[in-house]
This record gives sequence, C-alpha cells and structure tokens, in this order.
Amino acid sequence: MLLKVKFAMCLTAVLALVASIGTASAALIVNAPQAITATVTVQPIVVSNDNGTETAEFFGNSTQQASIELLIDTIWAQAGIDVIFLTANAYHDTFANQGTSPPSLTFTRPRSDLGDIVDDGNMAGVINANPNIINMFFVNVAAGFSLLGDSTVAGLAFVGGNGITQYVGSGLFTSSAGIEAIASVVAHEIGHNLGLPHITEVSNLMESSISGQQLNATQITTALASNFSVVPVPPAIFLMFTGMGLLGLLGRKKRFT
Repeated sequence: MLLKVKFAMCLTAVLALVASIGTASAALIVNAPQAITATVTVQPIVVSNDNGTETAEFFGNSTQQASIELLIDTIWAQAGIDVIFLTANAYHDTFANQGTSPPSLTFTRPRSDLGDIVDDGNMAGVINANPNIINMFFVNVAAGFSLLGDSTVAGLAFVGGNGITQYVGSGLFTSSAGIEAIASVVAHEIGHNLGLPHITEVSNLMESSISGQQLNATQITTALASNFSVVPVPPAIFLMFTGMGLLGLLGRKKRFT
C-alpha cells in the first residue's frame, strides 16, 4: 500500500509557493553521519479548536514519537546537526487548527494563514520566545492545503524564516513506512526554515517529491549557517556558567523554555 505524502509547500521571501505529491519509500536514503557541531531546537505546538476538541495529531504515542525523532536525527546527522524537540505546547484556537472555513476536501486553506497562525500564536504566548527556536504548529488543516486523509502528511514552511504548519494523518502511525513518511516530511519542512529551497536532485531531502533524504555539501553549509543552528556550549564552559566550576562564576545558566 502506498502512502500519500503531500508536502513541501514553501513560502519564500517573494511569496512564491511550490506544491508536490509523492509516496513514502521503504527506507531512508542518507549519507554517512558527521560529527555533531550544531543543534536545531523545535517547539511543537499541538492545536485544538477553541473548545479543546479536534486536537491535531502530533507524533503518536511515546514509542512512535521516539521512532520519528530518531529518524529525523538520522536525516540531519549527515549535516552534523542534532534536532531537539521540546515538550509540546497546547494551543486552543480554531483558526489556527483549521482556518476560517469548515474543513473540506474541495476548499484550499489560504497559504497566507501561515503568517497569521504564527502572529496569533505569538500574541497568545504559545510560541517559544527564543528567536533561535523553530515553532512548528501541528494542525488539522495545514495552511495551503485542503482537508487531507489519514494516510497523508503535509506541511507549509517559511524558507529561511520561523514557522511551520504541519499536518500528520493518524493512519500513518501503524507502519514503519508511515513513521518514515512523517519523519521525512517534518525533516524536509525543518530544512526550509533552515534556508533550504526545493532543488531537483535525485534522492535529496529537499527534492519536491522527497525521493530520498540526502543533503549535498552546499545545503549543509547553508543549514549550518542558519540562525536556528546553534553551536552547543562546550561542557567545561557549561559547568562554569552553571556555578559548578570556578567557584560558581556567574552562578546561573541560561535556560530555553
């Protein structure tokens, strides 16, 4: 059974958009991992309607979530990037979850809703205030898409900006191919926030149909140069700033919330 995977609608600085459709492959196609030199942190925001109903899918149960996050780490390890998902924030907002019109197979949600979702989430205090952390909204209807089926995963992301709307179909959690499809599309959308547009290159993560999950040298350089790619603090310096070394110099460490 082939799993429908709609993905990669990318909002650029000039508001050009690209849509594509493909199928999930049997196994990840990645290059060898590199030494980790940067971390990318993602703040998931799981959206429900105003009254708390119709909650969007995130990454399934704890076992499924661990599998998805491991696959995303495997994909981005080829760039020397470790992807960290924070504890998900809950957000009750019908507009963010499905738009202003009732979900429909024929009505396409405006692509401009992505910016409105991010702005509204900022005012509601559900996005992460740290500008170096990517905010990913899990919704029932992703901006730029109509209502999709349970075996579909789709996303809309800014290229080089902060913000993703992500749809995950509940039917994808029951198979390894479905888990892989979720991981591939989420990794792809993260790539857009890191500044990577679509390219035409067989087996590349940013190819419009995600024919594989590889990244080339130019893409790796771009991703590592992003504001969202943060160089980890060396352990010795970390201890110093937590007050555990050098007699508690500065006495405090900076925390992401």
